[in-house]
Amino acid sequence: MSHLQIEFLQRLTINSRHVFKYENAELQAKAKACVPLTDLLVRAQQSCSSDAKSDTHLFRDALLIELLAWFKNSFFTWFDAATCSICNVSMQSVGLGVPSAEDVRYGANRVENFKCSTCGATDRFPRYNDPEKLLQTRRGRCGEWANCFTLICRALKYDARYVLDWTDHVWTEVYSERLGRWLHCDSCEAACDKPLLYDVGWGKKLSYVIAFSKDEVQDVTWRYTRNHNEVLKRRTLVSEVWLLHQTNRLSRQLQSSLSVSQREALTLRLVGELSEFLLPREVKEGEAQGRTSGDVTWRQARGELGMTQQPEQKSMIWTPSEIEMNNGEFCLEYSASLDKYIRRSDGDTTIDKWQNGVFEAESVFRKTENDWKMAYLARLEGSPKGSMSWKFDLSSTNLIILQATVSCPGTTFEDGEIVWKICGSDHCQILENGCVDSEVDLSGSKWCVLSAEMSRGRGDNAWQHTQIARQSTKELDRFPLCLRIFFGSAD
Repeated sequence: MSHLQIEFLQRLTINSRHVFKYENAELQAKAKACVPLTDLLVRAQQSCSSDAKSDTHLFRDALLIELLAWFKNSFFTWFDAATCSICNVSMQSVGLGVPSAEDVRYGANRVENFKCSTCGATDRFPRYNDPEKLLQTRRGRCGEWANCFTLICRALKYDARYVLDWTDHVWTEVYSERLGRWLHCDSCEAACDKPLLYDVGWGKKLSYVIAFSKDEVQDVTWRYTRNHNEVLKRRTLVSEVWLLHQTNRLSRQLQSSLSVSQREALTLRLVGELSEFLLPREVKEGEAQGRTSGDVTWRQARGELGMTQQPEQKSMIWTPSEIEMNNGEFCLEYSASLDKYIRRSDGDTTIDKWQNGVFEAESVFRKTENDWKMAYLARLEGSPKGSMSWKFDLSSTNLIILQATVSCPGTTFEDGEIVWKICGSDHCQILENGCVDSEVDLSGSKWCVLSAEMSRGRGDNAWQHTQIARQSTKELDRFPLCLRIFFGSAD
């Protein structure tokens, strides 16, 4: 056996053994206890139509989507660099350290050292490979994310596989009984069933992608690529015959204690999977986007930002309802912690997600800081400027604006700058950043637009130095951004 074959086989063997950690009943119980299952079940029910709620398989798929979103947004944290607890700034990498006995105990043979350039404080980041330890630390990069998420999937009785990409990424696959096939699940991206994400969106030149479970070791490269001939040119480490022999051999070993009927069921499922690989893959919605996890500079260095631009923003123009017409008042508020608008002037109706209420937006996203438990709107990483606006329009009525009252919450750091402006039909007015209930004379206007532009800041985190509607994620009853319009007859 050649040196390359030995290394390849070692990697196959190590990972085929590692996944058995997910089968420990006590560990599964610990993992399940971390999941807010009741809340996720309610959300899954809400996402299903009334006719589909009785479909167990469809409900399980809906629950999987909620599980991915919870894991990314609430449970696990991406780690780029240590943050100084004194200065609250990113620390600099100063190389690798020596693992302690406890590090090695939890599979952390690699330890990254960091130092604060401001105060000189130091920190270390052990790269734990033990899923039980990761339930406690809840941070890392793709290896830690996929390791912990796959465990949680098994704890919830999903048939799950740990997927290793030889070009340095890992994720999970979950079998859908409803669809009768494996679903790609990337917890770092909260992406489900988007297998061409890496090939098309990230621009990765995939070569070997292998899935590992308690029952099998399977080469799934063809699920994640489009041009098989090009991929074959890159698969030069071992021969195709040798790889097939080794994966089949390991799978037979894993299935040796199963009953005949269990092995037959796995064989039938494998036949279906191999048939799927023969079909040409079409790019689906969401598969052409670049990577979102990790520091923008790091992603750029890896060439994984992708070529796509921010999705086109649909314009929302607010017009008065019948209730508002009668009362002569429009009042819209927004909470970043809930990512929700509330229309106070129309029976406290709500609209989810900031995008669904804006007139225009460019290079803006909602950021949640899980460590600090804060949420806010910010400009996209790497963008020199971000802007958004909200529009209220009376053009279809015989009414005119009399006055506006605005609360424009903005938080800045370093030399970050947020410029607020409100414009009517014939003039604009600059508002003080952070203003509360600021009165603006827009008398005679048929419409008005409130806008915010974020710019400046320093260093790699400049994008984070301008924040709109920043608030604690535990603060669920305050809507700091407010646009209130009083209007009446033109007579």
